[in-house]
Amino acid sequence: MNWDNNSIKNAIHEYVDGNLSETETDRLWAELLGNPDALDYLQTLATLQKMGKDGKFKEEEKSQSNILHLLGHQTRKVAGQYKQYLAAASVLILGMAILFQVFTSVDPTAELSPIAAIEYDIERSADERTVFENHLQRAVSLSTAGDLDSAMEELNTASEMELTEEQSIELLMVKAAIYYNTGLFSSAAENFEKISNKEVVDRLNLEKSLWYLANTQIHLEKLDEARANIDKVIEMDGAFSRVATQKREKL
Repeated sequence: MNWDNNSIKNAIHEYVDGNLSETETDRLWAELLGNPDALDYLQTLATLQKMGKDGKFKEEEKSQSNILHLLGHQTRKVAGQYKQYLAAASVLILGMAILFQVFTSVDPTAELSPIAAIEYDIERSADERTVFENHLQRAVSLSTAGDLDSAMEELNTASEMELTEEQSIELLMVKAAIYYNTGLFSSAAENFEKISNKEVVDRLNLEKSLWYLANTQIHLEKLDEARANIDKVIEMDGAFSRVATQKREKL
């Protein structure tokens, strides 16, 4: 599929609505992982949906048309399912500098900057998650709530289990992402390096670890090392190659 801003936007809405197949979801996430603006859009939409389900917004008819216009979603599903909280979220959306308009007009010549945050979601329902996955989910939730110590305790408990190589990599990825998002870039880099240096690692996780490591090294002002890892990502010609190429041009 050839992704453009409109197709990404539509796919995000379908994903949040639960309408994508497993294959379509995998393709979307492959694109999202290399597109921080689209990830921000997804996170905001999912947050608004949760707030609506939790009853944190009241319907404000006067604002409905403005918010629906700002989000640019023209299907009846949004007008019906989301109107109660999207309408009331007008101040939030406007306060975010009209997120979707920013997303659809990304300046490819913008100043070099690393990705703002790494999204990591355990995409399974509570009933389907294993004990190991529950530890990861609690760690992510605790870190989001600002309790880094408890988050690390969850990951340490998970590390003591008998893990497959795939689970070991997943644990390292979650730990590194948590460190990155809390500004502990040296610790994040250490864990991303552990993944990239493993003898057995699947192609996507290797690409992700190199891409995230490069962004971490930009934070640490280790630009030569960042360039080298970005070059590796570009050579892999995978999900991150396009955004890596754009980043490389600014380094």
